[in-house]
Parts: sequence; C-alpha cells; structure tokens
Amino acid sequence: MDDNSLIFKNTGILFFRLVFGSIIGLFSSRFIIRSLGVEDFGLYSVVGSVVVMMGFLNTVMTTTTYRYLAFEMGKGKDGELNKVFNISMVIHLGLALALILLTEILGVYYVHNYLNVDASRIPDALFVLRFSTYAMVFSILSIPFQGLVTAQERFDVRVAIEIVRSILQFIIALGIVYYLGNKLRMYAVLIAVLGIIPAALFFIYCKQSYSAIVKWDLQNDRSKYREMIGFSGWIMIGAAASVGKTTGTALIINSFFGTLLNAAYGIAIQVNSIVIMFAQNLGQAAIPQITKNFSSGNTDRSFTLVAYISKYTYFLMLLTGLPILLDTKFLLTLWLGELPAYTVIFSQLMIANALIESLNSGISAVVSATGKIKYFQIILSGISLLSLPIAYSLFKAGYRPSSILVVFISTAILNVIVRQILLKKIINFNVVYFLKTSYLKALYVTLAITPLFFFHHMLPVGILRFILFSLVVIIWLLAAISLVGVSQNEKQLLQQLILTGLRKIKK
Repeated sequence: MDDNSLIFKNTGILFFRLVFGSIIGLFSSRFIIRSLGVEDFGLYSVVGSVVVMMGFLNTVMTTTTYRYLAFEMGKGKDGELNKVFNISMVIHLGLALALILLTEILGVYYVHNYLNVDASRIPDALFVLRFSTYAMVFSILSIPFQGLVTAQERFDVRVAIEIVRSILQFIIALGIVYYLGNKLRMYAVLIAVLGIIPAALFFIYCKQSYSAIVKWDLQNDRSKYREMIGFSGWIMIGAAASVGKTTGTALIINSFFGTLLNAAYGIAIQVNSIVIMFAQNLGQAAIPQITKNFSSGNTDRSFTLVAYISKYTYFLMLLTGLPILLDTKFLLTLWLGELPAYTVIFSQLMIANALIESLNSGISAVVSATGKIKYFQIILSGISLLSLPIAYSLFKAGYRPSSILVVFISTAILNVIVRQILLKKIINFNVVYFLKTSYLKALYVTLAITPLFFFHHMLPVGILRFILFSLVVIIWLLAAISLVGVSQNEKQLLQQLILTGLRKIKK
C-alpha cells in the first residue's frame, strides 16, 4: 500500500471511530449533565481541569514519544526502537510520580484556597481531584505504548481500543442515572477505573505484536535521556500555552463568575471537541508519514503533506462546524434542554477559534521532525499565554465572560501570521508555496460560503431547518471546494484514492 493510500485508509478508520464516539459521547454527556446537575458538573469540570493543567506533561511526552519512535522507524534497519521506547518508559514513570506529588501539593492548595465553591463541597472537590489524578496517571503510563501503535500506523488497533472506551463510558453515564448515593464521587471513581482499561489493552497488544521493541532493557545512555527531555522541555512551553487556553480559562471564569459559568464553558468544550476531532483525523493519520519522510531525507514530500493537511483539515472543520455554528442554540437546547447562560456564545466562539487554529495542522509535525523547535515554542506560546492576563484585565474592567474567547481568536490570528515568518526564517520552509496551496484556497472557500449565513434566516427555527440547511451546507461547501479549493492534480489524486477504497470494500 502506497503512502497516500495508507493515509486515506487511516483517515477513514479514524473517521469511523469519531462518528461512533461522537454519538456515544453526546448521549453520555447528556446523561452525566442531567444526573450530576449543572453545579456538580461545573465543579467536576473546574477540578478536573486542575489535573489536566498539572498533567500537561502528558501532552508533551505524547508528542515526544511519537516523534522519536517515528523518526527511528524512518531510519529503517539503523533505527533503535527498543532503546527509544525504554527511555520513554522511564521518563513516563517519573512523570506519573511527579503528577501525584503536584496534585497533593499544588492541587490540594488550590482547592482549599482558591476554588470558588461552598465550603461544604471542599471534601467532594478533593475527592474528585485525587481520582482525576489516578485516571491521568494511567493515561501517562500508556503513552509509550500508544506512541508505538501510532508510529506503526496501526490506527485500526487504536480505534478498536477507543471504541471499547467509549462504550464503557456510556455504560458509566447510564449507571450514574440510577445510582442513589453521591453521584459526583461515584462518577470520579468510575472514570478513574475506566482509565485502566485502555492502558491495559495497549500494553497487551504491544507485548504480543512488538515484543522485541517493548522488551524491558534499562538504558544508561544519558545523552539520549538529555536529548529527549530537552526536546520535551521546548514542547512543554507549547503544551503549557495550550492547556492555559482551556484550563486557565476555566479557573479565571470560576474566579469571577462561579461554577454555573464553568458548566457553560464545559459544555462548550465538549461541543468544540467534537468538531475538532472530525478535523484532526486527517492530521493524525499523516503525522507519522511527515516524520518518517523527513528522517529518510524526503523533505519535499513532508512539506507537501503539511500544505495539504492544513488545507483539508480546515475544509473538514467547516464541513462539521458550519451546521453547528448556524444552529447552535437549537442544537444545544435539543441536546440538553435548559442551557446555562453564555453556553451558546461560548460554543460559537470556540468553533471560530478552532477554525483559525486548524490552518496550522501539520506544521507542528514538520517542525518537530526538524528538531528546530526552540523559537517556535517560545514565541508562539508567549503570544498564546498573553491571552490570559489580557482576559483577566478585561474581566476586572467589567467585560462579559465571552470576551476571553474573543481575545483567544485575536491571538490565534496573530499566531497564524507569525508562524509563517518563523517557518521561513528557521527551517527555510517554502512559505509562498504553502500560502498558495493552503491558505489562499481556504480563503476562497470561506468567501464562497458567506452567503449561507444570510440565507439561513429565511427558514423558521426547528429540526426541519437544521436538516435541510445541513444538506445545503454540505452540497454548497463541496461545490466551493471543488471549484476554488483544490487543484486539478488534487482532484485526480482524490478520485484515484476513492476508487481504490471502493474496490477494496467490494472485495
């Protein structure tokens, strides 16, 4: 199977996972929000976000593990996969212990001194904090195994495990409805237990399929430890900024407006995550190819993949996000019934921000492959983190809660511009080719769909309008992409890949 067909196949597998997981996730979220109630859901969101903030090293090491394993695979027989895997395993054991310590010191201190909640709920908050930490620990320990599965491009295995997780999460959500005790505590316990199962499945699969790679062999190569930890250090800056945009927002909102607004923000995050996941499938399927091609010396192929992924990720975001943007209030009311204040505007602004950030898809992978990440992380992360003090100042001045997301959108646009300057200066990326192939085409398609926002109001609110206009959006958007979004060569390649896929399905 050639590289393009493999990317196409893996994208299809991930898309199936996403459709299934999204449907299950929507029902699970509905049960959980109604079972816990708005205030307890808001409490779980803000306390859980503290763990996510402290566990941002999880995100850092995911990127590092994928990069180094895929890079070694690109070397062929000269790759040292067992060595890299074992070094990664040792680092993750250290991170898991560090997270537990951070939770007991910083997390507990935050809950006692800064959490905006009634004093009687402090014990529940601490309980959720600790069990959320346990769930994160299992996730951290499974990263080297997940990284190996992804580097091997076995997305079918990864999807099967994630589907099992989604089904179990739905069972938990349904069970909480009928539980008569402290629902918040029971939910925290079950989510922690749920974290063990995917980790165990990844371990079993890798042990059976890649026993030579995962065989325990304590490494003493201090230079390799320093290299991977040093690389992680720069990635950490970017991860901290990313987590800050989500977790920092939750904490600031809690400080000024309380748990009811946290509930609105938590719902908006779930809506946004569905849209993002639809678009991220393509990037996830192509990242190993970008890294492997770069490490084997085929840099032109890597740069071309980046341009295509950025553009097509944006198109996928539009395809899934536009119907939700147009009918946000109707869909959220249909899904949850009564909504906390600001839920609709939070959701819409998050989707707009995600659309802008999707234009950078694939760029992080090629930058990581080059290893020249220092200035990218410092400058771009600095711009992103600047959002938080600006938003805090706006809240102090009396601005609305939604103003924080307006700030995020502004910094996201600035980062799009700055990122292109850095690409040219640091890794001699062909920015002109990238802009013509990706951003310019994305702009043409965006302009072509603007009339939809005016035609949308011609029909009365309801399920009929949503269904009809969703069909109109799909047809209109696909026509715009075909006319102004892709080149003739891309059309021929897509047709070839689709026909190949259909022939395999028939067989």
